[in-house]
Amino acid sequence: MTVLLLAGIVFTLILLTKQRDIASVGIVRNITHKLKSRSLSTNYWQTGIMLFAANTALFALAFVILFFLPYGAIAGLMMCIPLSLFTWVIFSEVWRGSRKDKVKMAFVGNSFFLFFLGWIFWYYATLEPAYPGDDLFMAWIGVIIASIFTIGAMSVSMFVMLRK
Repeated sequence: MTVLLLAGIVFTLILLTKQRDIASVGIVRNITHKLKSRSLSTNYWQTGIMLFAANTALFALAFVILFFLPYGAIAGLMMCIPLSLFTWVIFSEVWRGSRKDKVKMAFVGNSFFLFFLGWIFWYYATLEPAYPGDDLFMAWIGVIIASIFTIGAMSVSMFVMLRK
């Protein structure tokens, strides 16, 4: 599992260094060209809500892959990380408004991760042992790992969205 985590981190770093190249790919240019003429490109509430929905859908896809497919962690790393970066680059490229509104849009869209982080902490705070003497140490480790992944995903998303 550690090897998969390190591979995912390295893969993410490689994709982050190539995000300018991703933004110039033909399919990204075609999608952004079609979306720039809509109010989606200047209204930070609409774009933020769409980004929130995209983050929710990406999380649901990752959840389904991880828990319902054999070798889901490997497939998740190979598919969900580039798909997330691709989606965030598209939202970043579509934006035509001011920098201040782009920051607002990014915060509205990435509030999904804050809600998820709140749910993680609420779940752990209300967790009860299954039987007397049950140790909740492994649940605590799960909370720490989920928090790290959530904060990491939110940080990468903000970095991609707010780049110049």
